[in-house]
Amino acid sequence: MSSYPPPPSTLRSPSDPPAAGDGQGQRPNPAYADLYHAYQRAFDSAHTLEKALDPPVRTAGDAWVGPAARSWQNDLETQRGQLKKAASQILWDIYGALSKLPPFIPK
Repeated sequence: MSSYPPPPSTLRSPSDPPAAGDGQGQRPNPAYADLYHAYQRAFDSAHTLEKALDPPVRTAGDAWVGPAARSWQNDLETQRGQLKKAASQILWDIYGALSKLPPFIPK
């Protein structure tokens, strides 16, 4: 598994009410809610994205042999590594942006 940020369940949900005493004069931040839901969707699909090239990598050597096949398989392995890094980076970028937004804003 890649080094993913904390799952969305560890963050404050936009549907949670403000803390007692802090809720007066505040409303949910729509930007926080949108980003939170985007983070949930991205987190839920990151493992699928990360493993998207696994089947071709497993079957590449069986379907095609020779120097060109080995070169192609090496390129595919490189692309698979980059895809895994990208999945993790997408999550960290969204998490970083989300952590800078307050879940509530003044009315």
